Amino acid sequence: MNAPQVKLLVLTTCLQCKALKDLLRENKVAFESTDVDLMIKDDRDKLFKEMGDYNEKRAFPVTIVGDQVIVGYQKSLIMETLGLI
Repeated sequence: MNAPQVKLLVLTTCLQCKALKDLLRENKVAFESTDVDLMIKDDRDKLFKEMGDYNEKRAFPVTIVGDQVIVGYQKSLIMETLGLI
């Protein structure tokens, strides 16, 4: 069975985003990360529009595991979703 794809939407200035990346690295979880604050404005606006259904307040970090979306640094939920606990 393949591990689910993990994608992160983060901000470069966000301490919780850094903690999330560190957590994933420590547990050897491969992930793709997008620094939303470094995106071109049009691309960022498009992303925010797409995020509206699950992240109306535009909170970060956003962890996407397969088709499950976790908003905020919810360590226990992220670890459980990834099968690490």
